[in-house]
Amino acid sequence: MALTSKRIEYLDSIRGIAAMMVVVYHFIGWRWPDYTTYHVASMIFNGADAVSFFFVLSGFVLSYKYLHSQEGMNTPNYIYKRILRLYPAYIATVIINYLYWNRVVLLDGQFATVLQDMFVNNNQQLWQELTMIKLNHKFYIPGWTLAVEMVFSLLMPLFVFLARKEIKIIWFLIPFTLVIGGHHISMFTMHFAMGILLAYYYPTIVSFDFKSSKLYSWRYLLAIFIFALFSIRHIRRIVPFGDEYDRIAKMIHLDMFHYTGIGSALILIWVINTPKIQAFLTRQIFLFIGKISYSVYLCHWLAVVFAMNYWDTLISYFDNYYVGFTTILLGVIAVTLFTATLMYHIIEEPFIKISRKYKLFYKK
Repeated sequence: MALTSKRIEYLDSIRGIAAMMVVVYHFIGWRWPDYTTYHVASMIFNGADAVSFFFVLSGFVLSYKYLHSQEGMNTPNYIYKRILRLYPAYIATVIINYLYWNRVVLLDGQFATVLQDMFVNNNQQLWQELTMIKLNHKFYIPGWTLAVEMVFSLLMPLFVFLARKEIKIIWFLIPFTLVIGGHHISMFTMHFAMGILLAYYYPTIVSFDFKSSKLYSWRYLLAIFIFALFSIRHIRRIVPFGDEYDRIAKMIHLDMFHYTGIGSALILIWVINTPKIQAFLTRQIFLFIGKISYSVYLCHWLAVVFAMNYWDTLISYFDNYYVGFTTILLGVIAVTLFTATLMYHIIEEPFIKISRKYKLFYKK
């Protein structure tokens, strides 16, 4: 399988777009979750299921290099690099959110109380959250996804070994997730497995002539089908599937994330096979957002929380509610991009350079 392992830039861009979808989704979903308008908007800014996309994409990018080159995986060094990639910015995010959570105590001058809780008492379980133990996420709520990401990052050497040995084993993981139940880790095995499969079959996907295939005449129906799969969570909220479906889905451990995982994989196939989309995604603005996408995901939560905590005050400055809503949303986006840029350059980038420059584990 001789193929270049050069970074595929347009995948960074699509990750950045997904991260921005999360920002908008969390904003519009905070106070208006029961409105039909919200459900429709969530189909476009589907941050809930961008999680599925992130996991499928991670399965792809973490395995691609090793499935299309003769380079062996130095497992200890790989894990060391993943820890430096994920943890420093995450730790900074949790601490900042923790300080915001305790802002009343801090503004009251009780610094010693907060420091004692941080380093001695741990009454608020900050250390469990910092170390991603037991999906304990009180201060940075979206952090549960990073715990899943970390678990599968650690499992990736095993998955790559299995894929290199026999790709059918990775195929088997997809139905196996339905058998072992709906726990977060078992459920998202399917997503990472699909990402690995896309990486493995990447040359085939790229070279597939979609326009000359029989599928091309069905392209619009296929597009609707993919959109429906990815948005099925919100479609279901508008049009409930009924008690019988719920009973069967519970019996076979079928979750909405299973649908959105398949939808995410199909979106990736579409992008990988379409040069025009790739050209669009390699514009500088998308590449920039893609580069800071991890920090966007980390920084957006506090911006949204602040806006919602002080919503009544902020919206009172506007005579027109919809103008106020839009302005505050744009403000949240602007603050997120600004703080994400700072976090990338202050924390992410230095640790990326450290992981590349200083390798703790060498092959003999």
